[in-house]
Amino acid sequence: MFHGGGPRAFMDERVGRIYLTHDLPGAGGRLKERPEDFFVEEIPLYPCTGEGDFAFLLVETVNLSTLDLVARLRRHLALEDHEVGLAGWKDKRAVTRQWVSVPRAHISQGSLGDLSAWGVSILEERRHPHKLRTGHLLGNRFSIFIREPKPQAVALARAVLGQLQASGLPNFYGSQRFGASGDNPDEGLAILRGKRRLRSPRKEKLLVSSSTSLLFNLTLKERLERGLFTRLLRGDIAKKHDTGGLFHVIDPAAEQERADRLEISPTGPIWGKKMMEARDEAAALEREILGRQGLTPDIFRKQPGSRRTLRIPLKQITLREEPDGLRLEFFLPKGSYATVLLDEIMKS
Repeated sequence: MFHGGGPRAFMDERVGRIYLTHDLPGAGGRLKERPEDFFVEEIPLYPCTGEGDFAFLLVETVNLSTLDLVARLRRHLALEDHEVGLAGWKDKRAVTRQWVSVPRAHISQGSLGDLSAWGVSILEERRHPHKLRTGHLLGNRFSIFIREPKPQAVALARAVLGQLQASGLPNFYGSQRFGASGDNPDEGLAILRGKRRLRSPRKEKLLVSSSTSLLFNLTLKERLERGLFTRLLRGDIAKKHDTGGLFHVIDPAAEQERADRLEISPTGPIWGKKMMEARDEAAALEREILGRQGLTPDIFRKQPGSRRTLRIPLKQITLREEPDGLRLEFFLPKGSYATVLLDEIMKS
């Protein structure tokens, strides 16, 4: 069973998140008062070819979870769960634009237009020879409105952003990854241990991944607390931000200058059979955190596994004051959470 605990600087104790900018006051305010306050749009990883047996649909939804979107597509187009392809998961209380793929054979004349009655608007339709897979996106563009922040909120937010741009944004998984009550990781472990089965493979996969996501958060939290967020350890697996390449850090002192320039960053474990394992000091730390939860790598032997960078450079970000609040517009790479950035800025 996963355990909490830690210092006063928690964002959310249940999911192992703390503030990097805990010494700076937040701008306050309220988020997601209305769905249109939180707009997110997927940026595709590659263009569609214009030919093939799959329809790629740019779908807009309002206040609809990704699971509910899949359910509506399945019912309306008579699809099996596995026939709906997604690149990523989106917030429910938001206006979202994301790509989904379905077999073209299931689309009849007028069927897509009829989806508007189900709260699903089809903005574009393209053709491609392959199904859309999880992770097949470049990232997401956000436009977010914070209502009724503190006085001097612009200055407060800019101070936080300045620190985050200098050091990178901690790449925590957001609270929504772990469920409203934070129980998803424990449910995921129950599935891994064969103590629970679900009818929906998609939801089962989501619960299992929340377990490895929490372990990543705990690793990142530990490095923040030990002053190892921007520092490289011997045996770390570092990521090159420009190419995505991974490599073992043999001489931390020799590589630290590149890390200080945010050209490279250490990564944390997403436990599984294909995960590239750290060595030396970094491996010892990752095994220690896993062991504190009463776990061994063997429980994740059937999961794919990967590495996730501990921080991300903040680029393409604008901040402006509007009547009744602040508007933030920014881009984040795939898998990163806008709510983590917003929590650092708002602290409310």
